[in-house]
Amino acid sequence: MEPEPQRHTRAFRPQLPCETRAVISSIFGHQGGWDEALMVLVPIAIFVGLLLLANKRAKAIQAKRAQTDPVPEDPERPETSDS
Repeated sequence: MEPEPQRHTRAFRPQLPCETRAVISSIFGHQGGWDEALMVLVPIAIFVGLLLLANKRAKAIQAKRAQTDPVPEDPERPETSDS
C-alpha cells in the first residue's frame, strides 16, 4: 500500500519569533484607550514643536533684516517726541 500524498491546503506562512509577535500584539491590542490617545497626541505635538521652531526662526530673520535694513519713516505718520 502506498502512503497518501501530503495535502497542504494553506499557503506557506513563515512563523514570526515570539518576541515579534508579542510586540505586534501589544501595538494592536487594546490598551484601555491610552495608546489611541498617543496616536493622536504625538503627531499634534510634533506639529506644534515644528510650528514653534519655524516661528522662532522667522522672528530671528525679521530681527536680522530690521537691523540691516531699517524701515524708512512713514511720511503720513506724525512724529512723536520722547520728552
